[in-house]
Amino acid sequence: MNCFNITSKTIYCCLGIAWILATTSCRKGFSDTGYEKTTDITATSTSANGTLSTPKTRARDMVLIYGAGTEGGQQWDYYAFHPYVVYKNKQNQYDWMFDGFLFLELNDQWNFSFTTGHGDPSKPALKANWNTLLDKYFSAGRSLHALDQAIDDATWSAGQPPAKRKVIIGIPEPLKSAGSNWGMANGIWLDFQNDAHRTMACKWFIDEVITRFDTAHFRHLVLDGFYWIGEAVGDASAVTQDVAAYLAPKNYCFTWIPWWQSPGYNNPQAFGFSDTYLQPNYFFYNTVPYSRLQDACNAAYANNIYLEMEFDDNVLYYAPYRTKMNEYMDVFGSNNVYANMKLTYYQSQSTILKLFTQKDYHPPLDSIYRKFCEIITARQKVVNPPYMN
Repeated sequence: MNCFNITSKTIYCCLGIAWILATTSCRKGFSDTGYEKTTDITATSTSANGTLSTPKTRARDMVLIYGAGTEGGQQWDYYAFHPYVVYKNKQNQYDWMFDGFLFLELNDQWNFSFTTGHGDPSKPALKANWNTLLDKYFSAGRSLHALDQAIDDATWSAGQPPAKRKVIIGIPEPLKSAGSNWGMANGIWLDFQNDAHRTMACKWFIDEVITRFDTAHFRHLVLDGFYWIGEAVGDASAVTQDVAAYLAPKNYCFTWIPWWQSPGYNNPQAFGFSDTYLQPNYFFYNTVPYSRLQDACNAAYANNIYLEMEFDDNVLYYAPYRTKMNEYMDVFGSNNVYANMKLTYYQSQSTILKLFTQKDYHPPLDSIYRKFCEIITARQKVVNPPYMN
Protein backbone atom coordinates (compact mmCIF):
# COMPACT_ATOMS: atom_id res chain seq x y z
CA MET A 1 0.00 0.00 0.00
CA ASN A 2 1.29 3.43 -0.84
CA CYS A 3 -0.96 5.48 1.41
CA PHE A 4 0.40 8.87 2.37
CA ASN A 5 0.20 10.02 5.98
CA ILE A 6 -2.21 12.66 7.19
CA THR A 7 -0.91 14.37 10.29
CA SER A 8 -2.83 15.42 13.36
CA LYS A 9 -2.17 19.04 12.49
CA THR A 10 -3.71 18.57 9.05
CA ILE A 11 -6.84 16.97 10.45
CA TYR A 12 -7.13 19.59 13.15
CA CYS A 13 -7.07 22.34 10.55
CA CYS A 14 -9.71 20.49 8.54
CA LEU A 15 -11.97 19.93 11.48
CA GLY A 16 -11.50 23.38 12.97
CA ILE A 17 -12.26 24.48 16.44
CA ALA A 18 -15.91 24.39 15.46
CA TRP A 19 -15.85 20.62 15.63
CA ILE A 20 -14.70 20.59 19.25
CA LEU A 21 -17.25 23.27 20.19
CA ALA A 22 -19.87 22.03 17.75
CA THR A 23 -22.73 22.68 20.06
CA THR A 24 -23.43 25.00 22.93
CA SER A 25 -25.54 22.37 24.69
CA CYS A 26 -24.12 19.93 27.20
CA ARG A 27 -23.40 16.34 26.28
CA LYS A 28 -26.64 14.46 25.97
CA GLY A 29 -26.96 12.17 28.92
CA PHE A 30 -23.45 10.71 28.88
CA SER A 31 -22.33 8.56 31.76
CA ASP A 32 -20.29 5.40 32.05
CA THR A 33 -23.45 3.60 33.12
CA GLY A 34 -25.62 5.10 30.40
CA TYR A 35 -25.22 2.14 28.04
CA GLU A 36 -27.71 -0.65 28.12
CA LYS A 37 -25.90 -3.59 29.64
CA THR A 38 -27.61 -5.99 27.27
CA THR A 39 -25.87 -4.37 24.32
CA ASP A 40 -22.49 -5.40 25.74
CA ILE A 41 -23.30 -9.05 26.34
CA THR A 42 -23.04 -11.63 23.58
CA ALA A 43 -25.17 -14.69 24.16
CA THR A 44 -23.71 -18.05 23.23
CA SER A 45 -25.87 -20.61 21.51
CA THR A 46 -25.92 -24.38 21.25
CA SER A 47 -25.88 -26.14 17.89
CA ALA A 48 -28.11 -29.03 16.91
CA ASN A 49 -25.57 -31.61 18.08
CA GLY A 50 -25.32 -29.98 21.49
CA THR A 51 -21.92 -28.34 21.05
CA LEU A 52 -21.33 -24.73 22.00
CA SER A 53 -21.25 -22.47 18.94
CA THR A 54 -19.20 -19.29 18.67
CA PRO A 55 -21.30 -16.14 19.22
CA LYS A 56 -21.80 -13.83 16.29
CA THR A 57 -20.46 -10.29 16.17
CA ARG A 58 -22.74 -7.49 17.30
CA ALA A 59 -21.28 -5.03 14.77
CA ARG A 60 -23.46 -4.08 11.80
CA ASP A 61 -20.87 -2.00 9.97
CA MET A 62 -17.26 -2.93 10.62
CA VAL A 63 -14.45 -0.91 9.09
CA LEU A 64 -10.97 -2.36 8.63
CA ILE A 65 -8.21 -0.38 10.36
CA TYR A 66 -4.66 -0.94 9.12
CA GLY A 67 -1.63 0.88 10.50
CA ALA A 68 -2.67 1.04 14.15
CA GLY A 69 -0.25 -1.73 15.06
CA THR A 70 2.85 -0.57 13.19
CA GLU A 71 4.90 2.55 12.58
CA GLY A 72 4.30 2.47 8.84
CA GLY A 73 1.45 4.09 6.95
CA GLN A 74 -1.45 5.88 8.60
CA GLN A 75 -0.93 6.86 12.22
CA TRP A 76 -4.18 6.67 14.12
CA ASP A 77 -4.64 9.50 16.60
CA TYR A 78 -8.07 10.67 17.66
CA TYR A 79 -8.29 13.35 14.96
CA ALA A 80 -7.82 10.65 12.32
CA PHE A 81 -10.63 8.56 13.81
CA HIS A 82 -13.15 11.41 13.77
CA PRO A 83 -14.79 10.71 10.35
CA TYR A 84 -15.09 7.02 11.25
CA VAL A 85 -16.95 7.89 14.43
CA VAL A 86 -19.46 10.54 13.27
CA TYR A 87 -20.76 12.14 10.08
CA LYS A 88 -22.03 15.72 9.79
CA ASN A 89 -25.03 15.52 7.48
CA LYS A 90 -26.47 18.20 5.18
CA GLN A 91 -28.67 19.45 8.02
CA ASN A 92 -25.49 20.11 10.04
CA GLN A 93 -26.41 17.39 12.50
CA TYR A 94 -24.07 14.63 13.60
CA ASP A 95 -24.92 10.99 13.04
CA TRP A 96 -22.99 8.00 14.39
CA MET A 97 -20.96 6.08 11.83
CA PHE A 98 -19.31 2.67 12.22
CA ASP A 99 -20.24 0.56 15.21
CA GLY A 100 -17.44 -1.95 14.55
CA PHE A 101 -13.67 -1.54 14.16
CA LEU A 102 -11.46 -4.39 12.99
CA PHE A 103 -7.80 -3.83 13.88
CA LEU A 104 -5.44 -5.95 11.77
CA GLU A 105 -1.97 -5.93 10.24
CA LEU A 106 -0.57 -8.05 7.42
CA ASN A 107 3.07 -7.36 8.24
CA ASP A 108 5.01 -5.03 10.53
CA GLN A 109 7.41 -2.18 9.77
CA TRP A 110 10.33 -4.62 9.68
CA ASN A 111 8.46 -6.67 7.07
CA PHE A 112 7.84 -9.64 9.34
CA SER A 113 4.79 -11.52 8.04
CA PHE A 114 1.60 -11.78 10.06
CA THR A 115 -0.03 -13.84 7.30
CA THR A 116 0.81 -15.75 4.15
CA GLY A 117 1.55 -13.62 1.09
CA HIS A 118 2.54 -10.44 2.91
CA GLY A 119 5.84 -9.15 4.19
CA ASP A 120 9.04 -11.11 3.67
CA PRO A 121 8.19 -14.83 3.32
CA SER A 122 11.51 -15.66 4.98
CA LYS A 123 10.53 -13.63 8.06
CA PRO A 124 7.45 -15.12 9.74
CA ALA A 125 6.36 -12.97 12.66
CA LEU A 126 7.54 -14.32 16.01
CA LYS A 127 6.23 -13.79 19.53
CA ALA A 128 8.24 -10.56 19.86
CA ASN A 129 6.51 -9.19 16.75
CA TRP A 130 3.09 -10.27 18.01
CA ASN A 131 3.82 -8.59 21.35
CA THR A 132 4.99 -5.36 19.70
CA LEU A 133 1.78 -5.34 17.68
CA LEU A 134 -0.22 -5.43 20.91
CA ASP A 135 1.95 -2.76 22.50
CA LYS A 136 1.06 -0.42 19.66
CA TYR A 137 -2.64 -1.26 19.74
CA PHE A 138 -2.78 -0.39 23.43
CA SER A 139 -0.37 2.57 23.48
CA ALA A 140 -1.66 5.70 25.18
CA GLY A 141 -2.84 8.39 22.76
CA ARG A 142 -3.06 6.21 19.69
CA SER A 143 -4.95 3.28 18.19
CA LEU A 144 -7.58 1.94 20.62
CA HIS A 145 -7.12 4.72 23.16
CA ALA A 146 -7.38 7.30 20.37
CA LEU A 147 -10.59 5.72 19.09
CA ASP A 148 -12.08 5.82 22.57
CA GLN A 149 -11.11 9.49 22.89
CA ALA A 150 -12.56 10.32 19.46
CA ILE A 151 -15.90 8.83 20.49
CA ASP A 152 -15.81 10.70 23.78
CA ASP A 153 -15.13 13.99 21.98
CA ALA A 154 -17.94 13.29 19.52
CA THR A 155 -20.49 13.09 22.33
CA TRP A 156 -20.30 16.90 22.51
CA SER A 157 -21.98 17.10 19.12
CA ALA A 158 -23.73 13.77 18.62
CA GLY A 159 -24.81 12.86 22.14
CA GLN A 160 -24.17 9.45 23.61
CA PRO A 161 -23.73 6.58 21.14
CA PRO A 162 -26.61 4.12 21.13
CA ALA A 163 -24.19 1.39 22.24
CA LYS A 164 -20.51 0.89 22.82
CA ARG A 165 -18.45 0.50 19.68
CA LYS A 166 -17.35 -3.07 18.97
CA VAL A 167 -13.66 -3.90 18.57
CA ILE A 168 -12.38 -7.00 16.82
CA ILE A 169 -8.67 -7.84 16.84
CA GLY A 170 -6.94 -9.78 14.07
CA ILE A 171 -5.00 -12.84 15.26
CA PRO A 172 -1.65 -13.16 13.46
CA GLU A 173 -1.45 -16.34 11.45
CA PRO A 174 0.87 -18.84 13.18
CA LEU A 175 2.98 -19.56 10.12
CA LYS A 176 4.55 -23.01 9.98
CA SER A 177 7.72 -21.49 8.57
CA ALA A 178 8.45 -20.08 12.04
CA GLY A 179 9.30 -23.61 13.09
CA SER A 180 10.61 -23.69 16.65
CA ASN A 181 11.67 -20.03 16.61
CA TRP A 182 8.39 -18.33 17.58
CA GLY A 183 8.93 -18.37 21.33
CA MET A 184 7.45 -19.71 24.54
CA ALA A 185 3.88 -20.11 25.79
CA ASN A 186 2.65 -22.06 28.80
CA GLY A 187 6.22 -22.65 29.82
CA ILE A 188 7.29 -24.53 26.70
CA TRP A 189 9.01 -23.59 23.48
CA LEU A 190 6.52 -23.88 20.66
CA ASP A 191 7.15 -25.65 17.37
CA PHE A 192 4.83 -24.41 14.63
CA GLN A 193 5.14 -27.68 12.76
CA ASN A 194 2.76 -28.89 15.47
CA ASP A 195 -0.83 -27.64 15.07
CA ALA A 196 -1.43 -27.87 18.82
CA HIS A 197 1.48 -25.49 19.37
CA ARG A 198 0.17 -23.11 16.74
CA THR A 199 -3.15 -23.07 18.60
CA MET A 200 -1.33 -22.40 21.88
CA ALA A 201 0.23 -19.28 20.34
CA CYS A 202 -3.21 -18.05 19.25
CA LYS A 203 -4.59 -18.67 22.73
CA TRP A 204 -1.69 -16.73 24.24
CA PHE A 205 -2.51 -13.82 21.91
CA ILE A 206 -6.23 -13.95 22.74
CA ASP A 207 -5.57 -14.01 26.48
CA GLU A 208 -3.16 -11.11 26.16
CA VAL A 209 -5.70 -9.02 24.25
CA ILE A 210 -8.42 -9.74 26.82
CA THR A 211 -6.14 -8.83 29.72
CA ARG A 212 -4.95 -5.61 28.13
CA PHE A 213 -8.46 -4.63 27.07
CA ASP A 214 -9.82 -5.17 30.58
CA THR A 215 -6.95 -3.17 32.06
CA ALA A 216 -7.50 -0.24 29.68
CA HIS A 217 -11.02 0.48 31.04
CA PHE A 218 -12.26 2.03 27.79
CA ARG A 219 -15.40 4.13 28.18
CA HIS A 220 -16.95 3.54 24.77
CA LEU A 221 -15.37 0.32 23.47
CA VAL A 222 -16.19 -3.32 24.06
CA LEU A 223 -14.09 -6.26 22.87
CA ASP A 224 -16.40 -8.14 20.52
CA GLY A 225 -14.09 -10.87 19.31
CA PHE A 226 -11.29 -11.88 17.00
CA TYR A 227 -10.53 -12.18 13.30
CA TRP A 228 -8.55 -14.79 11.39
CA ILE A 229 -6.16 -12.78 9.21
CA GLY A 230 -5.48 -15.54 6.69
CA GLU A 231 -7.88 -15.05 3.76
CA ALA A 232 -7.41 -18.70 2.87
CA VAL A 233 -7.42 -21.14 5.77
CA GLY A 234 -5.22 -23.66 3.99
CA ASP A 235 -3.41 -25.95 6.43
CA ALA A 236 -4.74 -24.13 9.50
CA SER A 237 -8.24 -25.62 9.69
CA ALA A 238 -7.43 -27.63 12.81
CA VAL A 239 -6.10 -24.44 14.40
CA THR A 240 -9.15 -22.34 13.54
CA GLN A 241 -11.48 -25.03 14.88
CA ASP A 242 -9.59 -25.14 18.18
CA VAL A 243 -9.50 -21.34 18.39
CA ALA A 244 -13.27 -21.22 17.82
CA ALA A 245 -13.79 -23.75 20.62
CA TYR A 246 -11.63 -21.58 22.89
CA LEU A 247 -13.57 -18.40 22.07
CA ALA A 248 -17.10 -19.82 22.34
CA PRO A 249 -17.33 -20.08 26.16
CA LYS A 250 -15.66 -16.68 26.45
CA ASN A 251 -18.50 -15.11 24.42
CA TYR A 252 -16.30 -13.75 21.62
CA CYS A 253 -17.06 -13.93 17.91
CA PHE A 254 -14.60 -15.36 15.38
CA THR A 255 -14.76 -13.61 11.99
CA TRP A 256 -13.25 -14.29 8.56
CA ILE A 257 -13.08 -12.29 5.29
CA PRO A 258 -12.03 -14.67 2.50
CA TRP A 259 -11.07 -13.58 -0.97
CA TRP A 260 -13.49 -14.33 -3.80
CA GLN A 261 -14.39 -18.05 -3.60
CA SER A 262 -11.50 -18.86 -1.29
CA PRO A 263 -11.71 -22.61 -0.50
CA GLY A 264 -14.30 -23.13 2.20
CA TYR A 265 -15.99 -19.75 1.81
CA ASN A 266 -19.31 -21.54 1.28
CA ASN A 267 -18.95 -23.67 4.43
CA PRO A 268 -17.10 -21.46 6.92
CA GLN A 269 -18.76 -23.14 9.90
CA ALA A 270 -16.46 -26.12 9.24
CA PHE A 271 -13.56 -23.84 10.20
CA GLY A 272 -15.35 -22.54 13.28
CA PHE A 273 -16.04 -19.03 12.02
CA SER A 274 -19.10 -17.26 13.40
CA ASP A 275 -19.27 -14.45 10.79
CA THR A 276 -17.91 -14.63 7.25
CA TYR A 277 -17.77 -11.68 4.82
CA LEU A 278 -17.07 -12.48 1.17
CA GLN A 279 -14.78 -10.22 -0.84
CA PRO A 280 -16.18 -9.52 -4.32
CA ASN A 281 -12.68 -8.43 -5.49
CA TYR A 282 -14.23 -6.31 -8.24
CA PHE A 283 -12.77 -2.92 -7.38
CA PHE A 284 -9.08 -3.77 -7.84
CA TYR A 285 -8.96 -5.63 -11.16
CA ASN A 286 -9.88 -4.39 -14.61
CA THR A 287 -10.27 -7.97 -15.80
CA VAL A 288 -13.08 -8.69 -13.31
CA PRO A 289 -16.47 -7.94 -14.91
CA TYR A 290 -19.17 -5.76 -13.40
CA SER A 291 -21.31 -8.89 -13.07
CA ARG A 292 -19.03 -10.00 -10.21
CA LEU A 293 -20.96 -7.73 -7.85
CA GLN A 294 -24.21 -9.51 -8.61
CA ASP A 295 -22.45 -12.86 -8.37
CA ALA A 296 -21.14 -11.88 -4.94
CA CYS A 297 -24.60 -10.90 -3.73
CA ASN A 298 -25.99 -14.20 -5.01
CA ALA A 299 -23.21 -16.18 -3.34
CA ALA A 300 -23.69 -14.40 -0.01
CA TYR A 301 -27.42 -15.08 0.02
CA ALA A 302 -27.00 -18.68 -1.13
CA ASN A 303 -24.46 -19.49 1.58
CA ASN A 304 -25.89 -17.40 4.43
CA ILE A 305 -22.78 -15.24 4.72
CA TYR A 306 -22.15 -11.50 4.48
CA LEU A 307 -20.29 -9.14 2.15
CA GLU A 308 -17.40 -6.72 2.15
CA MET A 309 -17.49 -3.36 0.36
CA GLU A 310 -14.11 -2.53 -1.18
CA PHE A 311 -12.39 0.69 -2.26
CA ASP A 312 -9.03 2.39 -1.91
CA ASP A 313 -7.22 5.68 -2.58
CA ASN A 314 -7.82 5.40 -6.33
CA VAL A 315 -11.25 6.96 -5.75
CA LEU A 316 -9.47 10.19 -4.80
CA TYR A 317 -7.82 10.59 -8.19
CA TYR A 318 -9.57 8.59 -10.89
CA ALA A 319 -13.18 8.80 -12.05
CA PRO A 320 -13.38 5.12 -13.14
CA TYR A 321 -12.68 4.06 -9.58
CA ARG A 322 -15.33 6.40 -8.22
CA THR A 323 -17.68 4.69 -10.66
CA LYS A 324 -16.67 1.33 -9.23
CA MET A 325 -17.30 2.47 -5.67
CA ASN A 326 -20.72 3.76 -6.72
CA GLU A 327 -21.42 0.41 -8.36
CA TYR A 328 -20.74 -1.42 -5.11
CA MET A 329 -23.14 0.88 -3.27
CA ASP A 330 -25.82 0.64 -5.97
CA VAL A 331 -25.68 -3.13 -6.53
CA PHE A 332 -25.72 -3.80 -2.80
CA GLY A 333 -28.72 -1.50 -2.59
CA SER A 334 -30.63 -3.13 -5.45
CA ASN A 335 -30.07 -6.53 -3.83
CA ASN A 336 -31.40 -5.37 -0.44
CA VAL A 337 -28.02 -6.07 1.15
CA TYR A 338 -28.37 -3.06 3.45
CA ALA A 339 -31.57 -4.44 4.91
CA ASN A 340 -30.39 -8.04 5.19
CA MET A 341 -26.67 -8.28 5.97
CA LYS A 342 -23.87 -7.20 8.22
CA LEU A 343 -21.06 -5.57 6.24
CA THR A 344 -17.35 -4.94 6.45
CA TYR A 345 -15.55 -2.11 4.65
CA TYR A 346 -12.06 -2.36 3.14
CA GLN A 347 -10.65 1.15 2.63
CA SER A 348 -6.92 0.52 2.13
CA GLN A 349 -5.37 2.32 5.09
CA SER A 350 -7.39 5.51 5.42
CA THR A 351 -9.37 6.33 2.26
CA ILE A 352 -12.42 7.45 4.26
CA LEU A 353 -10.25 9.89 6.19
CA LYS A 354 -8.83 11.26 2.94
CA LEU A 355 -12.29 11.61 1.39
CA PHE A 356 -13.32 13.55 4.49
CA THR A 357 -10.36 15.93 4.33
CA GLN A 358 -10.52 16.49 0.55
CA LYS A 359 -14.28 16.56 -0.06
CA ASP A 360 -14.55 20.36 0.29
CA TYR A 361 -12.09 20.90 -2.56
CA HIS A 362 -13.50 18.46 -5.10
CA PRO A 363 -17.28 18.11 -5.60
CA PRO A 364 -17.17 14.52 -6.93
CA LEU A 365 -15.43 13.46 -3.72
CA ASP A 366 -18.02 15.25 -1.62
CA SER A 367 -20.78 13.45 -3.50
CA ILE A 368 -19.37 9.96 -3.08
CA TYR A 369 -18.35 10.62 0.54
CA ARG A 370 -21.87 11.75 1.48
CA LYS A 371 -23.53 8.88 -0.36
CA PHE A 372 -21.34 6.39 1.46
CA CYS A 373 -21.80 7.97 4.90
CA GLU A 374 -25.55 8.23 4.51
CA ILE A 375 -25.75 4.50 3.78
CA ILE A 376 -23.84 3.74 6.99
CA THR A 377 -25.72 6.18 9.20
CA ALA A 378 -29.10 5.05 7.86
CA ARG A 379 -28.23 1.44 8.69
CA GLN A 380 -27.12 2.46 12.16
CA LYS A 381 -30.52 4.03 12.89
CA VAL A 382 -32.57 0.92 12.13
CA VAL A 383 -33.92 -0.62 15.32
CA ASN A 384 -33.36 -4.38 15.63
CA PRO A 385 -32.68 -5.25 11.99
CA PRO A 386 -33.44 -8.93 11.27
CA TYR A 387 -29.84 -9.79 10.41
CA MET A 388 -28.78 -8.92 13.96
CA ASN A 389 -31.17 -11.43 15.57
